[in-house]
Amino acid sequence: MTSYDLPKDPLRETPVVQGSNFEDLLAYYRSRLLPLKITPPNPRAGFRWWSDFAAGAGVSVVRAAYSSSWSYGSDNDTENLNLCFLNAGGSELTIGSRTFEQTTSRLAIYAQPMLRRQAVFVRNEGLTGATMRFDAGTVARLLVDMFDGAPLTSLNLTPTIDLSSHLGRTLQSIACALASGMRDEQLLLRSPKAMTLLTEAALRLILEEVPHRLSAKLEQQNGAVAPQQIKQAIDYMRANLHLPLTISDIAAAVGISSRSLQLGFRKHCETSPAYYLRGVRLDAVHSELSSPGNTLPVSEVALKWGFAHMGRFAAQYRRTFGVAPSETARRAGSSHVLRRHP
Repeated sequence: MTSYDLPKDPLRETPVVQGSNFEDLLAYYRSRLLPLKITPPNPRAGFRWWSDFAAGAGVSVVRAAYSSSWSYGSDNDTENLNLCFLNAGGSELTIGSRTFEQTTSRLAIYAQPMLRRQAVFVRNEGLTGATMRFDAGTVARLLVDMFDGAPLTSLNLTPTIDLSSHLGRTLQSIACALASGMRDEQLLLRSPKAMTLLTEAALRLILEEVPHRLSAKLEQQNGAVAPQQIKQAIDYMRANLHLPLTISDIAAAVGISSRSLQLGFRKHCETSPAYYLRGVRLDAVHSELSSPGNTLPVSEVALKWGFAHMGRFAAQYRRTFGVAPSETARRAGSSHVLRRHP
């Protein structure tokens, strides 16, 4: 296992739908993907495929495996953002005017309309991979906050990221969390708060850390933030905790950029707005589990307040409150019994 492989990685698992000819593959993709310009495989070569598809609010993931090489290009100007992972085989991508080879050690990242051509190469071990797509509307909302609504295609994102780098490992970890949450018991689909936060975290990481034409603009968004604005942001968090809040939402409510909000929280609270919001959501979980009237299991309360990964949630809860969430619920239940039967 390489240093950037993750255990039980949903991006590497075998897709569950399969077929034995190229036309079936196109039919399967037709209702799930944007139109593509197709160059089919050699008709003399046998063709088998495996694929599946999962979607949530603003993001989807397609896993695929092919037995023969073929190629395609974008045939749509919808500004989705794609992350493409390869687990076996290789591909050659032309993004705008640049052509490069993608291997299993590199992540490809591009705006959908910029894909001129992607040729997938099947080698001895076949070709398998996964593509995560962030919908244009979700991306555009963050671009309004960060870059005054500049089109995604105008950023000219660096098209490949080394998966052994810190940025590459972090992006893969978030992509795995999103893919897992849409598949395993559909936990993210049951928690809009968690889905929204994780999707924004992935996109913000890309737009802040992947080099592009407007990267320097981020350093110019360093306006001073008054303590009163941070208090307003905290009040807004608490008043709207029932909603799937994003950092962009909170910044807009206060009338500053998300970059300024982050810097303001660092200065006045010595933390980030995302971590502060997580603490507020943990308080909400604690309050509900501590209520003798609560009848929901711990996992459902956690999902309600935006925690989809139960292991990480339990660890965060214990660090914050000194006990396991199940212990808080047990004590509240015992207290309820004592009051009913003195």
